Order: sequence, then structure tokens, then C-alpha cells
Amino acid sequence: MQNAHERFGTLEFTKRMKDTTTRVRVHIDRAVLEPAKDEHGQAAVHLVSMIGGDAEIGALWAAVTEGASFQIQLPGRARIAASLGLEAQCFRGSVTVPGRKRPARHLVAVSAELAKTKPGADREGARTILCDDDPVFVLYRVASRYGLPVVPEWATWFMRELNQRKAIRPLVGLGCSPVLVSGNKPALLKCIGKALREGLIHIPKENGSITWKLPSNFLERSTLEATVAVRPAT
Repeated sequence: MQNAHERFGTLEFTKRMKDTTTRVRVHIDRAVLEPAKDEHGQAAVHLVSMIGGDAEIGALWAAVTEGASFQIQLPGRARIAASLGLEAQCFRGSVTVPGRKRPARHLVAVSAELAKTKPGADREGARTILCDDDPVFVLYRVASRYGLPVVPEWATWFMRELNQRKAIRPLVGLGCSPVLVSGNKPALLKCIGKALREGLIHIPKENGSITWKLPSNFLERSTLEATVAVRPAT
């Protein structure tokens, strides 16, 4: 893990009150950001994983729940003004770091929109934010969310179709390769039906269970080389 610190980003929060200014700065090891539509806008944070002390993580948990804005610095990039928006979800835990007597504190914050992309949630939505651009993973997660009848062998066709329709675009990521997929359930079902009629994809002749081989890089241990125990924040 030589030079692991160089793969971390930072998140800074500043709160100005009448007589005082509070500034909190922590390291982040995972992030998914959607750039602003114009240079003067604010980016949307869909996921951020941050490490700090008790006071820092407590302050940032409160800031996230209030919909506050942050300054995020990713390796090799300029600073980005960003926010998780309202109704973001937080998960807090502890990180055991070798050589430290006390564990560090860990906070994972997820935007309301990203939370709605879990399987079975908000099936009327037309935007799906994913943490990985692997074709099999993209097909699996979109199909799981909308309840689409698919098989892993369609992954290459599905990714090609999304690109042709300009229905997938990369997001800014740290420790992952996130993408945004556009399209609701009726549109995706129509696309699958058309491809079946044209012979671009085929329904397997054999019946049986389906095995998905998904990438695991997003869920691998971070550069902290630490043990993380996460619990919902309350």
C-alpha cells in the first residue's frame, strides 16, 4: 500500500456563524459525483465515504442531514463545490487502523436519488446511478431495479444499445467508475422486445437458474487496509 494516501481525496465543510467559523476537513476514499450543468453550478454528490475523528464525523453527519454544501478535492482535479441534497442517508461506523489506540470514525453518505435505485425501489424513475461501468454489472443492476427479464449474455448488446441511444454517461468517481443510465421500465422493455424480434439477442433454450459474475472492485477493502463496521446513523 505504498503511497496509498495519494489515492485519497478530501472533503471540507465550513460553517460561519455570527462570531465564529467552524471548518472541518476529512479524507475520503470513495465518491460518486455528478458534475454541475454549468461552471457556476453545484455538483451533486451521490455517494461519499469519509474517515475522521469523533468530532469531525459528528459535524459532517449533521451537515449532510441539513443538506449543506462541501468543498471536495479529488486527486488530480480542481476543487468541486458539491452537496448531497435533501433527504440523504448516512451510515456511521468505526475503522480499526493498525498502530492507533483508538479507531477512526467512518461515515458513508448516500443521496436520496441513489438510495432509490436499489432493486424494487422507485420503478417509475428514469435515472439509475451505478458505481461501476462493467457491462454485466450495468445490466444486472438496471434489470434488478425495474424487474426486467434478462440474462447475463445480453450485457454486451445492452451496453452497445445504451451508448447508441446516448442513454449512458460517465460520472466523476473516486475508487470506482460510476455511470448514469437514463431510461424507465417501459422504454427498456420496448428496447428488449425490439432486439428479440430482430434477432440481436435470444432467449436461452434451456431452463434453469442464472448466475451473474459481477465485478467486486467497489466492494473490496479500501486503501485504508482497515476493518470497517458500519451501522445506520440515527
